[in-house]
Amino acid sequence: MCASQKVGIIAGSGDLPLRLKKSLDIAGLPPVIGRLGVDFSVGQAGKIISYFKSQHVTDLVLVGGLGRPNWLTLRTDWRGFCIVSKLIFKILGDDALLKIIRRELEHDGFRVRGIHEFMPELLCPKGQLGGVVPNTNLREAVKRGYLAAKAHGAADLGQSVVVNAETGDVIGVEGRAGTDALMLSVRNLSVPKILVKVAKPQQDMALDMPTIGLKTIEIAHDCRFVGIACESGLTLVPDLPDMILCCNAYGLFLWGVSSDDI
Repeated sequence: MCASQKVGIIAGSGDLPLRLKKSLDIAGLPPVIGRLGVDFSVGQAGKIISYFKSQHVTDLVLVGGLGRPNWLTLRTDWRGFCIVSKLIFKILGDDALLKIIRRELEHDGFRVRGIHEFMPELLCPKGQLGGVVPNTNLREAVKRGYLAAKAHGAADLGQSVVVNAETGDVIGVEGRAGTDALMLSVRNLSVPKILVKVAKPQQDMALDMPTIGLKTIEIAHDCRFVGIACESGLTLVPDLPDMILCCNAYGLFLWGVSSDDI
């Protein structure tokens, strides 16, 4: 990418869009921001495309909290309606929806990029993170959880599972409601729990990377988890220093696991 190339940011909620903007400014890549819910809705595909084309943008990054839209009440323009009409009578998983969105953007000449391509420092490192060391039994439980999460993700059902830290048995799997809801669903189970979050084998890393943040740590603590494992190199951990501090304070282990560990 040439130094003068503009990068378009389709910005959801949270601070990641502004953090990306600052990083692009420093790198000499002029950012152009369009805010979902403010400048346009996710259903206004024509407006989104026209806006970024008018700014001579060719590279787009979709970043920040987006949520799953209600297709029946979504505000659309004509281009967006044409897309939604293809989807509304189909039962599709998140990956299928994202592939359609990506295909539409690329059809109009955009290159869809992931935030990690511009800010690789946000990716989870490999190995033990923080001062709490998972023992051999906990590591074995994580390994079983990693394989279960990969199988769950391959079916496009979710990115996370919860395992019994003593046995490695799966006691909860992520559904449409997401990782936070999964952790809360096992809150009252009287066994030590580990959250394992990985990328789906077919994950579109430019549009939907697994992410763990401070909120994840707080919920894990409230729900009496003993640790969290996420896939190194494929999970965004945008608040890692603060996450490590919290894990140390709460006695939670944090482990960047990879296929090499299995």
